[in-house]
Amino acid sequence: MFFSATGKDSIVLLHLLQGQFKKVVCCFLYHVKGLNIVEPFFNWALSYGNIEIVQLPHTDLYNFKTQGLLSVKHIDGLKRLKLRDIEDYLKIKYQSDVVVYGMKISDSFVRRGMFNKAAKSEIHFDYDKYYPIVNWTNRDCLSYIKLHKLPEPLKLGSKRGSSGINFRPETILYIKEHYPADYKKIIKEFNLIEAKYGRG
Repeated sequence: MFFSATGKDSIVLLHLLQGQFKKVVCCFLYHVKGLNIVEPFFNWALSYGNIEIVQLPHTDLYNFKTQGLLSVKHIDGLKRLKLRDIEDYLKIKYQSDVVVYGMKISDSFVRRGMFNKAAKSEIHFDYDKYYPIVNWTNRDCLSYIKLHKLPEPLKLGSKRGSSGINFRPETILYIKEHYPADYKKIIKEFNLIEAKYGRG
């Protein structure tokens, strides 16, 4: 499964899957590796005993590195990776044909368009990708987390709800205030963030 670590959908999905499979591989796609903010969620996941976490570079890093987005350091010649490339790599490495996502129809209009045939199905699947909570709402996820006493998802400064780690202004400012060591790691990798938000 693809695992954002701090978001409610990933928390719910991991809890559902760990009780149904002998082994669950969680793929965490990072923008900056080694952030302290995700460690409590990794530790919680690993506490189940049948969870393995693999960390791989986020597909967005291609654009960041080659186009100089958020950083003056350009790296030419990088191979552009798509999510499908990561899926294929994981299938081969772990000898599995099951890839699971926590995407939901209620996430956005884009997601609603993606899953326009899923309204009547409990579990939507397409091209070997499975979406077990496709028809859940944010409220459903939060109620499930509360019912099973799972870790509270992080909002990271967002008023819209919990999410994974991203480069939205509210997220960067939240990390700068609450996780200063992580902020230093981020601006070391993406120095234009420091130019906008300060050294910390």
